Amino acid sequence: MYIFLDIDECAVGSHNCGAGFACVNTPGSFYCDLKVVCRDGFTLDASGKCIDVDECSAHTSPCQPSQTCVNMVGSYSCHANAISCPRGFHLSVNGTRCKDVNECLVGTKCAKHVCVNLERLYRCECRTGYMFNSVTKLCEDMNECTHYPGRLCAHKCENTEGSYRCSCATGFKLAYDGRDCQDINECEDKPCSQECTNVYGSYQCYCHRGYQLNDVDGMTCEDIDECTLPNVCSYQCVNTPGDFNCTCPSSGYTHSYDACTCQDIDECAAGTHSCSAKETCFNVQGGFRCLFIECPPNFRRSGDISCQENDGNCARDPVRIITSTALSLPTLQRLKEPEGETGGRKSFTKQNLLPDEPDVFDILATDELLSFDVIKAAHGVIRQIKPVLGPKELVLEVTMKYVQSGVVSQQNIVLIHVFISEFWF
Repeated sequence: MYIFLDIDECAVGSHNCGAGFACVNTPGSFYCDLKVVCRDGFTLDASGKCIDVDECSAHTSPCQPSQTCVNMVGSYSCHANAISCPRGFHLSVNGTRCKDVNECLVGTKCAKHVCVNLERLYRCECRTGYMFNSVTKLCEDMNECTHYPGRLCAHKCENTEGSYRCSCATGFKLAYDGRDCQDINECEDKPCSQECTNVYGSYQCYCHRGYQLNDVDGMTCEDIDECTLPNVCSYQCVNTPGDFNCTCPSSGYTHSYDACTCQDIDECAAGTHSCSAKETCFNVQGGFRCLFIECPPNFRRSGDISCQENDGNCARDPVRIITSTALSLPTLQRLKEPEGETGGRKSFTKQNLLPDEPDVFDILATDELLSFDVIKAAHGVIRQIKPVLGPKELVLEVTMKYVQSGVVSQQNIVLIHVFISEFWF
């Protein structure tokens, strides 16, 4: 069996058609047809006629994606798409639909934060320390100090960009955890001139005895001049750093147990006096006196301090007994009220020879300023009524009269030797 295949003379070029003709193959042969040339925008159909080309239906549209192609006879035109996309969308490439806009690819929406695209919008995922503002669509610094009051720092909280910082009050330092505060032992830096005691959040300076803190800086210890204080020493005060010394007069006094008061030395009791055997040693403030009583005529000594009349029946002279005594007094620069010495203390009450108390007391001799007087109370009382500055010695003469039937029956005389010291102690 034989199969015969047609030879396409037009294809192999074995035809003999001229330039103005087109070769048309037929089974077993071909023929030459007059060639027709169409202008742009047209094409030849199967019947040999020029027909319009639809450029818009071609595989590749001649218009932009955002345009619509409209075919025209022999040509075409591009028109803008009539599709309107809402906010957050844009027209697809082919212009047929709206697609979501990825805002995260446009600009720097979230700055250094993470941008998450959503349909029609976007969201910023903020880093730690920031919070998203739904109005401004931005990540804004979060003030942790006001957002978590009292929970972040033990003392003070200071907001920073994207974070916060803890700090401590004066006298404290930040602990290793960056949150708690530890007390600072300021005494390690020795801020005080003498003693320092650490207290919670601060410190306190103290001074040794005899010093006081400076009122301005509260740290420097300054010597206290105790000698400017009243009644520190009974005599003289010598200030020393942190202390003071009291001194006493060079002779006749010694320090008492408190080292501030001067105490009289009783030379008579200590046996350090220089009185003879005939004299009586009398201790005075700051020294001693050697006393010897000489009796007037018609009187004889009776003991160490008295003279007694030889003839008790002498009516012309009622004086029977002359007694001497001594009194040691300090200097009194101010006298608010009379200072009294009673007869009982100074031995000028009634004597054993007399049956009754004296009826009249008189002071016959005193100093030029009349600094003493005598009154009768339960006993005779000698009073100092004016201040007397020492050193000074004077003799007071006091009479004690016994009256019977208006007549002085007996009279005794007391001679008081008053020794006034130079000092008030």
